[in-house]
Amino acid sequence: MTSGPAVWEPTVKLLFAAPYWVKGDPVRIGAMWNGCMGPYFIELDDYDSVRGNAVLIYRALRNRWMPLGATPDQEWPDAALETLRTWVNQGWRKTEADPIDSAERIPPPDDRPLPMLIRRDLRSLTQAELDDYRMRVDDAFHVADAAPDAPGQVFFSIHGEWCLHYQEAFLLWHRAYLMQYERHIGCAVPYWNWYAQNGSIDGDPSAGLPQAFKDETYVHPRTGETRPNPLRFAAALKGRSKGNPSSFFVQRDPVLYTTGDDHRAEREKKLGLTRKYQQQVARALGFDVFSTPQGGGYPWANIPSFDPPAPDSDYVYRDQNFDGAYEQPHDNYHGWVGPDMADNAYTAFDPVFWSYHANIDRMWEIWLRAHPEALFTANTSLRPFAGPRAETLVFDDPRRFAYTTIGDIAKDSRGLGYDFAPPVDPDYVSHDPYTARRAARTEPAGVCPVAAPAQAAAATEPAAIRDELLICFDDVRCTFDSYAIDAFIGLADPKPEHVDARNPHYVGRFSRIGMGVVDDKGRCITHGVTRILDATLNASQLGLAPGDTCELSLLVTRLPDGSAAPEAEIASLPGFRGTIGWYRNSWSVVPRDRHRAEPAGGCCGPAVPPPACHGGGPTIRT
Repeated sequence: MTSGPAVWEPTVKLLFAAPYWVKGDPVRIGAMWNGCMGPYFIELDDYDSVRGNAVLIYRALRNRWMPLGATPDQEWPDAALETLRTWVNQGWRKTEADPIDSAERIPPPDDRPLPMLIRRDLRSLTQAELDDYRMRVDDAFHVADAAPDAPGQVFFSIHGEWCLHYQEAFLLWHRAYLMQYERHIGCAVPYWNWYAQNGSIDGDPSAGLPQAFKDETYVHPRTGETRPNPLRFAAALKGRSKGNPSSFFVQRDPVLYTTGDDHRAEREKKLGLTRKYQQQVARALGFDVFSTPQGGGYPWANIPSFDPPAPDSDYVYRDQNFDGAYEQPHDNYHGWVGPDMADNAYTAFDPVFWSYHANIDRMWEIWLRAHPEALFTANTSLRPFAGPRAETLVFDDPRRFAYTTIGDIAKDSRGLGYDFAPPVDPDYVSHDPYTARRAARTEPAGVCPVAAPAQAAAATEPAAIRDELLICFDDVRCTFDSYAIDAFIGLADPKPEHVDARNPHYVGRFSRIGMGVVDDKGRCITHGVTRILDATLNASQLGLAPGDTCELSLLVTRLPDGSAAPEAEIASLPGFRGTIGWYRNSWSVVPRDRHRAEPAGGCCGPAVPPPACHGGGPTIRT
């Protein structure tokens, strides 16, 4: 670390010429910075140039506008910024022999405090903190009251009437809904970290449904009264559970309440499915494109280069994005908790919904902070929320501009007034894709690293391009009821008992969470989207190689009762027919580029070689 008085030679000059805090070659980095500033007529190795622009340079460094093209580890630390500020305020001395000319040319930093709610891991709460949250939910929503005008019945019904799915607004709408929920209870909602590393291991504290939702009673902090736990005993929609209309309270899969040897095998099998879902989340977090734009089409900014013109195959992958890949495990977890969580009209009545979605939001925030350049359809309304932070609810204003928009919500959560505390248990996969991608770049000394999209794509491309066995579902749209589509390869007649993460033939689940109500507001998209299940690992376990014949079988059951869906019913539903084939890195984080040939048809684009599976679609087992 540079030390000594705040003078140009050698202290301040070296901050620019050989920054001590950067990784790699500091002299090369310093030369690169200097080259970047040439177009701005600032020479970082020249005393007079730095002195004449010192205040501008300090401000640019502190607000992270400089250094241009720097990776996060190259940003100036507070100690270096303070050395620069002291040098300016002491009169820009060249050497220690120069007299000090003190003046407050740059005032000390004064960051404005921002009020911030902190969403914490549910497992980090003390008993008193947990009971305080329970009390707030109890008092704000009267969750045990199923009267039509009860606060909970009114607020939770908003989800079934207004929620948006299978479109760009999906995560944005639910973020606004969570913010409204927090305004009602007056505190941050704690998140349930279903993405914990050991979340699929029976007996681990992070596995299964948190105890907070299973306790039968709690002590109301203000009255001292022992009351039914509102996180468990909440009235279902109109007091009739989706899973059992004779049940007044929301229902969940009973195996989630078991412990020890009680239904151990069944519980272990269920927990094993969460690893499949976690793998789906991890793959989704690798995509650089957020979503297909709300209005349809494909944004030009997502095409690496128009010189030469992009081939048609570049436009095939619009459905392979973070938002589309992430909604799939989101649906799977809803069905996993079930049965009320497995229907959009019922789900918000289950208190699990709020902590579950708080973690959905946390994982999206990881992606969002890693992709500050992500594109969104800014002016799309998120009704019924109004205000830049979804402050109010408006149900009868026909003016779309009066409502909260995607642009209001599509920002770092700290800009919306909340942040996330670290999870108690490590996440399944640690994520810092932004740093990883930027760190992989190499820049010549003295050249500003502002690469064109095509150059950036080439710089981040993995050395190996691998083949993947993918199951694709086209024309996925809203359904009224909820279903589970379990996919198998190499298993001709799958049964429910074969739905097991330990079964190498079992690829995974594609849950279709129904709307539960007739869509009379035009919320459901009319053009279908694509969803994908990755069977590459299964192929490896079964000894299949690219080009090998692979049989796809689908087991379609109704959620929440698990009954088999008849063939006639399946045939009438959109996006329930899967196709399977080998593809060249269609799913992974490889930019659309020269490796992609013209598509051979189907949802996933070019197959390399063409799909080797039997024609005529999959074998459907009911």
